[in-house]
Amino acid sequence: MRADRPLRIAITGAAGVGKTTLVNALASRLGLPIVSEETREFVLRTGKRLAELPVPERAQALRELWAVRRQREEERREGFVADNCATDFAAYALQHGCAELVPEFFETPALGGHYDALFVLPWGVIPYERDGVRSDSPMDEMRYQLVLESLLRRSVSAARLHFVPDACASLEERVRFCEETLGRGRGERRGGFVSLVGAGPGDPGLLTVRARALLRQAEVVAYDALIPSAVLAEIGPQAERILVGHRNQGSTQAGYRLHPAVLERARAGRHVVRLKQGDPFIFGRGGEEAEELLEAGIAYEVVPGISAALGAAAYAGIPLTHRQHASDVSFVTGHDIEGPRSHTCWEKLGAAGGTLVLFMATRKLEANLARLVECGRSPQTPAAYIAAATSPEQVVVVGTLETLAERVRERNVLGPPALVVVGEVVRLRERLSWFERQERGT
Repeated sequence: MRADRPLRIAITGAAGVGKTTLVNALASRLGLPIVSEETREFVLRTGKRLAELPVPERAQALRELWAVRRQREEERREGFVADNCATDFAAYALQHGCAELVPEFFETPALGGHYDALFVLPWGVIPYERDGVRSDSPMDEMRYQLVLESLLRRSVSAARLHFVPDACASLEERVRFCEETLGRGRGERRGGFVSLVGAGPGDPGLLTVRARALLRQAEVVAYDALIPSAVLAEIGPQAERILVGHRNQGSTQAGYRLHPAVLERARAGRHVVRLKQGDPFIFGRGGEEAEELLEAGIAYEVVPGISAALGAAAYAGIPLTHRQHASDVSFVTGHDIEGPRSHTCWEKLGAAGGTLVLFMATRKLEANLARLVECGRSPQTPAAYIAAATSPEQVVVVGTLETLAERVRERNVLGPPALVVVGEVVRLRERLSWFERQERGT
């Protein structure tokens, strides 16, 4: 896995997060020497923690250890895996109340270091152990972690800074994450890289671990108008934000498959997250965008998201399948119901008895429901209209193919974003509407 030039890697985070174990394993896997943690060596050598020294002595000790770190990293021209990073010394100074005495730690070159990749391990994933070297207070270490992360986000480019997800708790998972990240960073990223990321149905708690990590690391995030502010809040402060999708404007209307701003940033060598509502490959035009990236010679990845259909139905208390009601589900778009280019066989949908989920059907809601009746579905078939799904503003209107459009008009909630679920499973909502009960606290 060695690249053409030496790799300079640092593993950081508070005490007790598993840094040293990962450093040893990753260095062995990559065949690189280790730069060990100087502060731990200091405590073992002197028998004193930094917090036990007078403030001027703390600053002097940190200055000496910082000089050792710089020398060690400069000497290992063949590359290395370092336990902690240069930014840790600024965090130490803040933690131990001597930052004013070591201003050189806070200069931009000193903070950023010269690492090809810097991995931050998460706090609280593995049990905190008191070993006589690290602080006896886990809360002090948690505070240190927050200070360190803040410094890193402001001093290290998103292309080099990688937060190991909480889900990677085992050593094997962490090594794999680092290797996969290094694999992407050492080749494809030279010409830019695009992550087609599903944002899920709206609730930021439904973002995947991978999606959240990419939002925090990306250099550019290009997002649709439908992405809620709570999801956008997950974007790291270093990222450029670009609004590239507008409501009710498909790629054909816009005149392109992939927004020109995404191509421009990727061609400039930047990592762009193209953030899309729901799942990129389910009525998200992700396939068309991937084709354009392929034609442009730009490397990309696809990060699935929870489809809006799955999220809306679950939060409305409507199981899309049920042994007594439906054993199949169809996802279709109602956007082009009256157009000549529809790929949907409405006759089959009308004759089928399973669950039907209509995307982009709200602007022509009455026509979509009437078309199903014309094609054989009973007018009394249960149907639900779900707007602002998974958010506190979620609205669910239940009726039948015959009555739903009128009930939606009466509630004055017609308009995107919304989904329509059709089928016998809708009858279960009255019993299974857990989300509304939770919001009411009942």
